[in-house]
Amino acid sequence: MIVWPEEKRMKSEGREGLRRFRETAAAAELEASKETWRVVAWPWTSELPLRVMLENAEYDVISVTMSEGGMWLLRDEARTAHVRSAEALDRDARGLPGDRPAQPATHA
Repeated sequence: MIVWPEEKRMKSEGREGLRRFRETAAAAELEASKETWRVVAWPWTSELPLRVMLENAEYDVISVTMSEGGMWLLRDEARTAHVRSAEALDRDARGLPGDRPAQPATHA
């Protein structure tokens, strides 16, 4: 299954890029999958290559790219996810020290 983004506020180029992706065999295969894939990136222009990226619950990412020649290429993307606790995210949002990695010192 694919979870599609809300298209009402999307630029026409984004809607058109997703429409073109929806017509591919790759999209049909992912829609028929037992796994849930969420669209996390889509085209912002009508220029080729067009790329759509999807993520599953385990944070695996695949990209589907339409080349200059009109061919669609499906590829797994290497990505490392660091799942953080709600407390750690809240601490970061408030700018408090915590379990964030140390930043290198800068000199003026």
